[in-house]
Amino acid sequence: LSDNRVEPDKYIPHFDSMRSIEYKFKPLRKVRTVAIVVVIIIIFMFLPWTQNVRAPGNLTTLYPDQRPQTVQSVIPGRIEKWYVREGELVQAGDTIIRISEIKDEYFDPKLIERTDQQITSKKNSATNYKEKSIALGDQIEALEKNRINKVEQTENKLIQAELKLISDSIDYEAAKLDYSIAAQRVERMEELYKQGLKSLTDLESRRLKVQEAQAKKISAENKLLTTRNELVNAQIELSAIDNEYAEKLGKARSDRNSALSTFYDTEAEISKMENQLSNYQIRKDNYYVTAPQKGYVTKTISQGLGETISGGSEIVSIM
Repeated sequence: LSDNRVEPDKYIPHFDSMRSIEYKFKPLRKVRTVAIVVVIIIIFMFLPWTQNVRAPGNLTTLYPDQRPQTVQSVIPGRIEKWYVREGELVQAGDTIIRISEIKDEYFDPKLIERTDQQITSKKNSATNYKEKSIALGDQIEALEKNRINKVEQTENKLIQAELKLISDSIDYEAAKLDYSIAAQRVERMEELYKQGLKSLTDLESRRLKVQEAQAKKISAENKLLTTRNELVNAQIELSAIDNEYAEKLGKARSDRNSALSTFYDTEAEISKMENQLSNYQIRKDNYYVTAPQKGYVTKTISQGLGETISGGSEIVSIM
């Protein structure tokens, strides 16, 4: 058809109403419609979408802290009081039950106080041992100084005795020489007296000088022997000082080491007792079992009052 018209009378002769309708075919409108549909389809291809499928299964969660869990008691004990019931909503930190002690070593109600007093006593004892070790250290230092002074004094005495011994030896040798000369002169004087060349007075004078020389020799010899004894005594005294102070210093060092050893042992006992005190305090806090997080109490596993539970026993289930 050249004018894009459909003649109603030709194709639909039996419908009178169609004779008044003019049908026009427009290709541009058709192309526009198709393009819009294609664009919409492309847009839907890039939109996120899911498929819904019906299937049987169990509801769960991927987060472990959101799954049902049981609350356990850290320590053994006896149930004294319940603070929750099944189906109740609890917040994190809410008390679930209170338990009491069942072990005899924890029965003392003043256990923490008494342990703290024992720690204080041990600390005082450790302080005393430390002060004792310090005092013994000062004593050792004083003994060392005294030993050095004593040794120096005795060494000086020893040196003086040695010098005096040399001097007395010289004096003794001189006295011996004088005596020998005097004795020879007396002998010559006696011969001259016998010959009548010397008088008796001269002879007696010589004999008196011999006696004086002999007395000086004896005195010098005694002095020399005394000096030798002083030298020996100085040497003995020097050795005695070393032995005396070695004994005193050894005893003082032994006492100091003993005090330090006791101090370190006491410090170790204090650390052990402080550890016990911390354990007692933490154990006391565990008498109250609390909820770890917010949730509903779905089931009470341990029931009743007075029931004994062991460490790690399950008490309630929370979801």
